[in-house]
Amino acid sequence: MVTKEQYLGVDDSKLANFKDDPRRLQVLLADRDALKALGNLFADAYDKGFELGVASAYRSFYKQFKIFDDKFKGKRPVLDENENPLDISTMSDKDKVLAIVRFSAIPGFSRHHFGTDFDIYAKNLLPKGKELELTAREYQKGNYFYPLGQYLGNNLQKFGFVRPFTGKSGFGFEPWHISFNKKANEFIDAFKLDDAIEYLGSFDEPWVPLAIEYAKEHFKELLCKM
Repeated sequence: MVTKEQYLGVDDSKLANFKDDPRRLQVLLADRDALKALGNLFADAYDKGFELGVASAYRSFYKQFKIFDDKFKGKRPVLDENENPLDISTMSDKDKVLAIVRFSAIPGFSRHHFGTDFDIYAKNLLPKGKELELTAREYQKGNYFYPLGQYLGNNLQKFGFVRPFTGKSGFGFEPWHISFNKKANEFIDAFKLDDAIEYLGSFDEPWVPLAIEYAKEHFKELLCKM
C-alpha cells in the first residue's frame, strides 16, 4: 500500500540505494522493482552500444522544493518553450510560476517522488568536455543523443518503461525521463490532491499559493496521469 508520505516524497524508507557507476560519489534511491527493470534496460542498451547513466532518480519533496524556489528567485535558469533561458526579473509572480512548471514539477506533484522515474543519458555519446544539458535539443536528429532517443522509443516498453513527458499539455518534452509505468501508476492511483495541497500549503514562500492554484486545475497533467 502506497502511503501519503511516499507519494509526496517525504518517506524514502522503502527505497533501495544504488549507484549506476562505482565511481559515483552520490548514492541514488529508487523503487526496488523499478531498479530491477532499469538494470535489464541498461544491460540491453549496453549490448546495443549505449552505456547508460542516471542523472536523477528519486527526488524528495524538499529537494524539489529547493529547485522550484531557486528558479523562482532567479538562482537557477528558467527555460522557455524553445529551451532558451528566460529573463524572469520583469515577470509577475504568477507568470514566473507558469514558466517554471514547463520543465519543473511543483513539489508534491513530481513523479520523481515515487522512486519509479529516472532521468537517463548515454555516457558514451556525450561529447568529451560537454556538460549534460537534459534538453530535447540533445535528441534532435544529427545531435549526439539522437541514436539514444531512437533506441528508447523502440525498446522502453519491453522493460515496462514509458516516457511520460511528451511535450503536450503545455509541459516540455523530456525524452530523457523514463518511468516504470506499472509501479508509478500505483502511486498515482493512491495520490490525493487535498493531501498534496495541504502539505505544500504549510510553506510560506510567495510562490506557494500560486503553485497550489495551478495544481488544483492541472494536477493530472503534472503527474502525467495516463
